[in-house]
Amino acid sequence: MTQTLDNQQTPTPLSAAYWRQLLATGISNVGDGINAAALPLLALTLTDDARLIAGVTVAAFIPWLLLALPAGVIVDRYNRQTLMVVTNIARAFLMAGVAITAATGSLNIWLLYLLLLGLGLCEVLFDSSAQAFLPAIVDSEQLPKANGRLYAVETVANNFLGQPFGALLFSLTLAVPFALDAASFVIAALLVAGISVRPGALPPSKRGQPTKFRSEIAESMRWLWRDPLLRAMAILLGVVNVSATFGVSIFVKFATETLGVSTRWFGALLALMALGAVLGGMVGDRVVHWLGRSTALRCSYVAFAIATLGIGLSPNYWVVAAFSFVDAFAGTVWNIVSVSLRQRIIPSQLFGRVNSVYRWIGTGATAIGAVIGGQLAFHLGLRAPWILGGITIMVAFAFGAKFLSERRIEASLARS
Repeated sequence: MTQTLDNQQTPTPLSAAYWRQLLATGISNVGDGINAAALPLLALTLTDDARLIAGVTVAAFIPWLLLALPAGVIVDRYNRQTLMVVTNIARAFLMAGVAITAATGSLNIWLLYLLLLGLGLCEVLFDSSAQAFLPAIVDSEQLPKANGRLYAVETVANNFLGQPFGALLFSLTLAVPFALDAASFVIAALLVAGISVRPGALPPSKRGQPTKFRSEIAESMRWLWRDPLLRAMAILLGVVNVSATFGVSIFVKFATETLGVSTRWFGALLALMALGAVLGGMVGDRVVHWLGRSTALRCSYVAFAIATLGIGLSPNYWVVAAFSFVDAFAGTVWNIVSVSLRQRIIPSQLFGRVNSVYRWIGTGATAIGAVIGGQLAFHLGLRAPWILGGITIMVAFAFGAKFLSERRIEASLARS
């Protein structure tokens, strides 16, 4: 378990089960990309208030704050593959609800919040299950490569296929983008259902055992808090997610009003911004091998700060796209290192719970960032959330860089 990236042997080919999971990920992310471009534009048709537009992000991310901890217990109690299938089917029904209400003119901003809340709850369960499921179909030494390829496919499907198409479709009709997203969830569910998992690769279900949610959550929180590396990474991730969401939550308004991007070209801008994630997914594991895990994490965090601040100061959408390229590349490199380390360090029987505590700290407060971002935009202007977000990330790095050392990484791996 203490083997480093530099000492890895030539990996065996990725399994057929992994490629089936990759295909399911690609299909569902085409739908997600369509939704990612169309949904903010839909919100703009319902309200012009920056605070209410930011509320869309709040509704989507508040489930991470409310459900992430119990979701971890559920993931460890039940079959992770089954959870992925069920939550995808549920997301299909909810997205169909968005399509139907948009088509009939019965949708308002508050109903949209409610539907997004349901989608967010499903996303928490699905994402927690998917990260816990990957080690069941991929060998541990292949995790950086497997995660990198997943991020690359997610980005291409989401940002380069889904988002431009979603914005174009939305300019023609309100409902079709969301109907296609619903269909993508159904197809992905069928593909995941057909994955064959190695016998014994998943921990046995604890369904029906008398342990209480509270005690299992407490156990997982103690486990994470006792690991200095994962604890620091979770806190630093939380700061960057909250700070970046100041601006992300009102980006559609920033793009259309400050940058002058038309509705039709909004998806194309999102695609340009994601180019860095594609490159990161393809070469990120080699960048980590070259820099080392500690340096890769630190450089990524500095890039987050510079990019967020730079977007707020950008004079046009081309400069925004360039800074976003840097941010997306850094985000993928950070994820390759952090997810792969969690998958190696956290025991399989605890992974769902401990990983959910990590994501609760790292992602749960994102909704709070959206609330703050909406208020900043309303009172100080649309550039203020980005500028203040970048400054906050820089301050966090100044205090937290020392916790991302190679010594701490090796110590955590040695304890696993």
